[in-house]
Amino acid sequence: MFCARLSRRLILTAMRRTDGRGTCPPPRLSTLSSCFLQNQTARSKDRVHSESTALRRALCSQSRVRFRYRKTQRCGSRSFSLSGASVVNSAPAHVQPYLRLMRLDKPIGTWLLYLPCTWSIALAAEPECLPDLGMLALFGTGALLMRGAGCTINDMWDKDFDKQVARTASRPIASGEISRMQALVFLGGQLSLALGVLLCLNYYSIALGASSLSLVITYPLMKRITYWPQLVLGECCRR
Repeated sequence: MFCARLSRRLILTAMRRTDGRGTCPPPRLSTLSSCFLQNQTARSKDRVHSESTALRRALCSQSRVRFRYRKTQRCGSRSFSLSGASVVNSAPAHVQPYLRLMRLDKPIGTWLLYLPCTWSIALAAEPECLPDLGMLALFGTGALLMRGAGCTINDMWDKDFDKQVARTASRPIASGEISRMQALVFLGGQLSLALGVLLCLNYYSIALGASSLSLVITYPLMKRITYWPQLVLGECCRR
C-alpha cells in the first residue's frame, strides 16, 4: 500500500511539472511507469516466492511427520520387550493363567532368590576368572522354578482369603481360571523340573535343597500364626 501511494504521488508530481502543452515529458513518465511496473512485478514475485516457500515447508513437515510415524510403527512392530509382563501377555491365552500363577509377570521375587546365588558363585570362582556360567544357569532356572512353586502353594492355601481381598481377587485360582487340581498338577511339574536341576549338584547341595522344601510349603501357613511370615521366607532364601 505504501509503495502504491508513493508511486501515485510521483506520477501526479510529474504530471504537474508539464510543459505548456499539458503533456508530461516522455522520458520521466516512462521511467516512473516502468519503475512502478517493476515494483509491482517484484512484489508479486516475492509474494509467489514466499507462498511457494511456505507451501514447500508445510509439505516437508508433513512428509517428516509421516516418515516418523511410519518409522515408529515399524520400530514398534519389530521391537520385543523381555519384561515379565510382556512375555506373559504375548503367551497363548490358555497358558497365561499358569504364568501368572507362578508370578512370571512380577519377577522381583525370582531376582531376590537368584542374586545371592550369583554372588556366591562369583566369590567361589578362581582369581582372575569368570564365574561358572553353567552354575549360573542352573541356579537361575532353580530360582525361577522354586519361586513359582512357592507362589503356587501360597495361592492354593489362600484361595478363600484371596477372594475377599481386592489386590488378590484376580489371581488365577481365586478367580476360578485354574482349579486346585490343575494347580496341583502344575506344582508337580515345577517341582519335578526343580528336582532335575538339584540332581545336577553335589550331594551336600541336594540335601540342603531338599530340606528347604519344607519351608516353601509351610511359609504360606505362617501368615495364619504370626505377623512375621517373612522370617520363614528369609530362612528359605538363605538356604
